[in-house]
Amino acid sequence: MKAHSCNENIGSLDIDPQYLAKGIAYAEKSNHHSIRICALNGNEGKTYDLDLSPFLNKGFITSLIIDDNFKIKGLNFSALYTMKSLKELSFTDKKFMLDFSLLPQLEVLYFTYNDGLLNLGSLKYLCDLLIVSSSLSDCSILTGLINLKTLRIVGGFTSLAGISAAIALENLNISYSPKLTDISEINKLKSLHTLHIEKCKVLNDFSVLKDNETISDLFISELDSLSFIPAMKKLKELKFWNLKDGDISPVLASPSLDEVFFHPAKKHYTHQVDEINRLLSERSM
Repeated sequence: MKAHSCNENIGSLDIDPQYLAKGIAYAEKSNHHSIRICALNGNEGKTYDLDLSPFLNKGFITSLIIDDNFKIKGLNFSALYTMKSLKELSFTDKKFMLDFSLLPQLEVLYFTYNDGLLNLGSLKYLCDLLIVSSSLSDCSILTGLINLKTLRIVGGFTSLAGISAAIALENLNISYSPKLTDISEINKLKSLHTLHIEKCKVLNDFSVLKDNETISDLFISELDSLSFIPAMKKLKELKFWNLKDGDISPVLASPSLDEVFFHPAKKHYTHQVDEINRLLSERSM
C-alpha cells in the first residue's frame, strides 16, 4: 500500500487519506510544502474518516488540496486553523464548515459552497477564488474581497449582483451556470480585462456589454449576435464557439479589435477565421 507519491504535474506530494501521519512526516523531512490528499491505492470512491490532526502546527505547508476522488464520512478540520503559513486551500466536501476569519493569510481558495462557511469577506489577501455552488443566486458573498484579482464561478447563480464589491477584479470566468440571466454589473468592474463565459445556456444576449470600457479579452461560448462588439472600447481579442445569426461583419467596425477566433466554422457564417483576421489587419493599415 502506498502512503504518498510525488506529483510532478502539479508540484505536490500526494498522500492517501489512510496514511496522513506517515505522509506528513515524510513531507516535512523531504521539504514538500504543497500537499494533496487523494486516494492512491485503487481506493477511489471509497469512504474514510478524515482527521487532519497530523497537520497541527505544520507551518511548513503552504498549499493543501483535499481531492474529491474519495468520500468523507467523519471530518476533523480544526488543525487547519493552526497552519499559519497556509496560502492555498482547495476542497469540495460540504462538511468543511470553515470560519475563514481564522485563516486570514489565504491567497488562493477553491471550494464548493455550503451554508456553514463563515466570513469569506474577511480574507483581505485573497487574490484567486473558485466558487462552485448550487444555492448561491448572486455574488453578494464577495463583499470585502478587495484584493481579489481572479474569480471563477460555477453553478446556480442567476445574477452577478454584488460582484462590483470585488473592486480589483481583473479576470472573470463564468461557466456551467444554466440559470444565469443578469450580468449587467460586470460594467462596474473598472479593472476587469478578461471575461470568459461558457455554457450559460439561457444567456445569449450580450448587448449589456455595449460600451464596456475595460475588457480586452473576451470569450463567449454561445451568443446571438456580435452587434455589441464595435462599442466595446478596449476589446483586443474575441473568441466564440457558436454565433446564432452567423454575421461576423460587426467586428470590422471595432476600432480596437486585433484578433478573432472561432471554432468550428459553420456554413451560415459570413466569414472564415483567416478571412476576418485578414480584413481586420487590412483595416488598420
